[in-house]
Amino acid sequence: HNNKTKFLKESAEIIIEQHNGDIPRTAEEMMSLPGVGPKMAYIVENIAFGTISGIGVDTHMHRIFNDLKWVDSKTPEKTREQLEGWLPRQKWGEVNWLWVGFGQEVQQQKEKTLRKALACSDPKEALVLLGMLKVDVKKEGKKFGLEEEIERVLSDE
Repeated sequence: HNNKTKFLKESAEIIIEQHNGDIPRTAEEMMSLPGVGPKMAYIVENIAFGTISGIGVDTHMHRIFNDLKWVDSKTPEKTREQLEGWLPRQKWGEVNWLWVGFGQEVQQQKEKTLRKALACSDPKEALVLLGMLKVDVKKEGKKFGLEEEIERVLSDE
């Protein structure tokens, strides 16, 4: 909390003094500001300026991509590097839009995620995917009164 306040003040001063009051246009320049790391810099660069020079990986994406075995890494930054190594560059901008919210939802809003999985065009595959992401669908389903529906979907061949 105190560091964030300090970083915000310092960054505001630098932006005013060195960037004419504007946000720097590149991720590299943004990362030179106190407290701004690759995740935020790449996301801001993409959203604010329509430029994509990297993938902004948060902790949710880091966990998901490791669970799916798309990467084998210990940190979000290593996950970013590995993703950028195999994912076509033209897809980099879509990664954040598709996976950040999904990752947060899977880990923090399990009832909502389970209900979406059950309502989708292939609920069995959706539940299998959630299982790959370490969601205990049966246990979580029981908490939210979805136990019978989940059992029915999983037992369908």
